[in-house]
Amino acid sequence: MKIKRISDEVHVVIGGFFPLCNTLVILSDEIAVVDPGCSVESLRFLLRKEGKELRDIDVVLLSHIHPDHITHAARLNRLSRCRVAANEITAPFFDDKEQMKRFLGFTPGHLIRPLWEDLVNERMYGALDDCKTTNIVKDGETFLVGGHSLKMRYTPGHLPDHMCIELVEENLLFASDIDLTEFGPFYGHPNSSIPEFKESIKKVMDGGYRGIISGHLKEPLIEDYEPGLRAYLKQFDMREEFVLLAVRGGAKTINDIVVNPIIYPSLTNVVYLQFEKWMIEHHVDSLIERGLIWKHKGVLSVA
Repeated sequence: MKIKRISDEVHVVIGGFFPLCNTLVILSDEIAVVDPGCSVESLRFLLRKEGKELRDIDVVLLSHIHPDHITHAARLNRLSRCRVAANEITAPFFDDKEQMKRFLGFTPGHLIRPLWEDLVNERMYGALDDCKTTNIVKDGETFLVGGHSLKMRYTPGHLPDHMCIELVEENLLFASDIDLTEFGPFYGHPNSSIPEFKESIKKVMDGGYRGIISGHLKEPLIEDYEPGLRAYLKQFDMREEFVLLAVRGGAKTINDIVVNPIIYPSLTNVVYLQFEKWMIEHHVDSLIERGLIWKHKGVLSVA
C-alpha cells in the first residue's frame, strides 16, 4: 500500500498498472475521489488516517469510462450517497453499461465480449454495476470541491471521452491515461484516435503545469514531464514503423501482423489480443492514408 502526498489536502492512492489505476483524493471541507480504481482498502486506509470513512465521500469524479478508472464508483455511491460527476460524453455510458460496452467496441455478438466482461468482473469488480451520474462537467468548466478548483481539460484520443483534470491552485494536471508508462499510449478501441491522442499529448506538454500526475505510474507525480511526453509521442511512430516492416516482410492481414505482437509483449489473454488488433488497425489506417501501404480486397501490400 502506498500513498503519495501532493499537498496538505491532495493525495494520490497508488493503484499502479491496469487493472488498477491511481486515485486522486482531495481531503478538504468536502472529500472528492477522482478515478476510484485503486484498491478500496487503500482508499479506506487513507480516509481513516484523517478520521474519515468511505461513507463520508462527497463526490466521485471520472476522467473517462474505462473500467479500471470507474471500478468503485457505484460502490462508493451506494455507501456514501455521494455525487458522481463525469463529462457529457462519459455520463451516458456510465449510466447505461450496455451503451458503455458498445462504445468500447464490444457490441452484442462480438466474440470477445463475454471474455472482456469476465475480465472486468474478475479484476475490476463493480465497474459494470448500475449507477447514475448526478453532475455533468464540460470542457473548460471548473468543478469546486471544498477550497479546490478542478478544471476539466478535454483530451481525446485514448478514448473520445478522455479528459485530464487540472488542480488549479496547485498548478498540477491529473493526466489520467496520458500516463507516461513504459507500455506507452493505449488506443485499443475502434473509436480511439492516434491523431487526436497526439494532439492531446501536445496540449498537455504546452500546459505550463508545475507537474502532471499519472494515472498508472507507481511514482505518479512527474514535475519534469516534457521529456517523458516527447518519448511517449515517439512510441506512435516506432509502432507504426514495426507495422510497416511487417507488411514489407510479407504480412497480408492484421492477423498476420499480430502473430508477432508489436504492442503487447506477451498476449496472455485473448482480450489483450483484441486490443492489439484494434491498435494495429489504427496504424494500418494511418499508413494507408499516408500512401505507404495499400489495401486491395482485404490484402495489405507495400505501396
